[in-house]
Amino acid sequence: MDMDLFERARKGDPEARERVFKANTGLIGACIRRYAGLIDKEDLFQIGAIGLLKAIDRFDPKYGTAFSTYAVPLILGEIRRYLRDDGAVKVSRRLRELALAARRMSSAREADTGKAPSMEELARELGVEVDLLCQALEATRQVLYLEDQRAGGGAEASLTGVVGSARDAWPAWYTGGGQFLESLDLRDAVSGLDSPLRDIIEGRFFQGKTQQEIAKELRLSQAQVSRLEKRALLLLRQALLGEG
Repeated sequence: MDMDLFERARKGDPEARERVFKANTGLIGACIRRYAGLIDKEDLFQIGAIGLLKAIDRFDPKYGTAFSTYAVPLILGEIRRYLRDDGAVKVSRRLRELALAARRMSSAREADTGKAPSMEELARELGVEVDLLCQALEATRQVLYLEDQRAGGGAEASLTGVVGSARDAWPAWYTGGGQFLESLDLRDAVSGLDSPLRDIIEGRFFQGKTQQEIAKELRLSQAQVSRLEKRALLLLRQALLGEG
């Protein structure tokens, strides 16, 4: 879209604001699709619209980021806050019970074997489809967050996923090293990053590559990779927490 249109919308031009909104309602639809059948679609659309309007009001073309990349975290953030604050009375009893059973089973399995079960294993033992189990967990859990840590005395950030307030809340989403095994939100957030940010995150945290290795592959300096990695982690944090 015309960057001037975004600029006028950000400055409060009603016509420009409406045009940008209508042109991007598909982003809301994409964000609420995962909650199909759990929460009233119209309610979620209205909540997502709040996030889209916030994105329109705050987006600056000078960011050098695609509007969709900027807007999706805000839309998801509004939806998650809605589910977190009001979801307890909106999510069906069956889904709450399924999510609780899955968490208990995962904790027990990990205590017995030292290894967290996969989502597929849990679904099979519970006698449900993987999609339904994912929906139950998505609808009932607290939002994921990312925290930056210093590793080995260095300054490199570490990608850490936490459900609820402690690792034991949902150990099946972790490997022994603390990485996610299963996370709909994280997969969506990473796939929403532009290249090379996405390449750096996938290489660093899912393929175990060093910054030097990635720098060589992308023909960048290590300093550039480090800066881009920090920016990518910030965008992921915004996506998972709904921070603007």
